[in-house]
Amino acid sequence: MKTLLFLFLSTLLFETPTIEKDRDRWKPYYTDTAPAKTADQWFLPFDVANRKKVSNIKIISIFGDHRDSYVKGHIHTAIDINPAHPKAKLVNIYAMANGVVCSVHLGENQRTVVVKHKLPNGQTMFTSYKHLKEVYVSNGQQVDQNTKLARLFTPQESKKYGGDYHHLHLEIRKKFDDYGCASWLTFNNKQLNERFYNPQNFIKEHVK
Repeated sequence: MKTLLFLFLSTLLFETPTIEKDRDRWKPYYTDTAPAKTADQWFLPFDVANRKKVSNIKIISIFGDHRDSYVKGHIHTAIDINPAHPKAKLVNIYAMANGVVCSVHLGENQRTVVVKHKLPNGQTMFTSYKHLKEVYVSNGQQVDQNTKLARLFTPQESKKYGGDYHHLHLEIRKKFDDYGCASWLTFNNKQLNERFYNPQNFIKEHVK
């Protein structure tokens, strides 16, 4: 009987969390505010010479890879990017289009800002920016492509956390019903395609 009880408790303690079970924990960080302006033009999220030129970003990690960070085996829901030619030691992050800040969540090396966008066809979508050292915006704030959202870690600051966090984890989201936890709890392609666009493809199609 003791053995069965131990196994049951172990299952509860070590059970892999799911999006459905975890999302309510992150809902308090979300603000349901409508964007004031339509997102009709898209830009790279960095201060580079030409924010419409895709070659001005450097891709470090691709969308859809299986990862061992957060929860072992989850799928990478973003691309990790940096400016190809940074202008300064401190790399600032800008909104990619008109929108409104709807979530600022997590902390330390995982701090995240999410912007809600209204498309010309009336649909909504979201851009999510992770690994932010400093955040300069707050929930409910209307933003455009000239709004500085945050800045990234420097390589030296990243060392404090024992990892490579001096890059932007950029997600392009179809929806945000998970309130952020799908970033580390997506385990199959069905879950991936339900909530996320491939950012590399999105940028190629819309940033021009």
